[in-house]
Amino acid sequence: MSETVQLRLAAAVRFQDAFTLLPIDVPLDVRIEALPIVKCMPFVPWKAIPGPTDATYRFLVGDRTVLPVGAIPVTVTAPRAEYVDFEGFSMVLPRALVAHPPTPAATDYLIEKTLWPTQALKVPPGETAIVAIVKSAAANPVVGLRLQVWTGAGPAPAVPYTYTNAAGEALFRLPDLKTLVGGVLSPTATVNLELRLPPAPYLTAVAPTQIRDEAGSLLSSPFELRLGQITTLQISIP
Repeated sequence: MSETVQLRLAAAVRFQDAFTLLPIDVPLDVRIEALPIVKCMPFVPWKAIPGPTDATYRFLVGDRTVLPVGAIPVTVTAPRAEYVDFEGFSMVLPRALVAHPPTPAATDYLIEKTLWPTQALKVPPGETAIVAIVKSAAANPVVGLRLQVWTGAGPAPAVPYTYTNAAGEALFRLPDLKTLVGGVLSPTATVNLELRLPPAPYLTAVAPTQIRDEAGSLLSSPFELRLGQITTLQISIP
């Protein structure tokens, strides 16, 4: 006679794109790699199960499993490398029942987390995006730089932003960027570009010594960006 195992929800994580703020719809591997050595803890790696309809990844425990307590580091990777978790995160267990205590609601278990797209992501046709390739004259690192692109005068907004990878490369999406001139959509927009040096909180900006587009044209921030396509920028820093 088979034994019935009942599962209960520990937490549900929904990942969103840093630029569109929409749920990520590519497959992800979401897991916890390490837990305290306590009898009846979940086996590690403790893998989250994709939800059937709500773009969540669910950590489940059995009726005889001890639920971990405290801040638990979570690892998330995209098997095809379309997204990366630059900042890392931990989830706190058990989840606080704040919606309708003491009766839990779905929102009590939900954790929303931002991931950043990479060049491996297939950007939808007609979307504006920048692929930045940063090269250094050796004085500054190219990995972990914070990149922002924005329109208008004044300093950069708090979000969105992204980071360069180990090769000094980053994808910056501008999905809603449009410019109206006399009520007519313009094929270009004027944008600002800024790079800031690690570590957090990224207080130090580094001025590019040179910015070139794929045609080899020299640019300086702010510059005209062609809309509806991906533009590759070669950016040199000191």
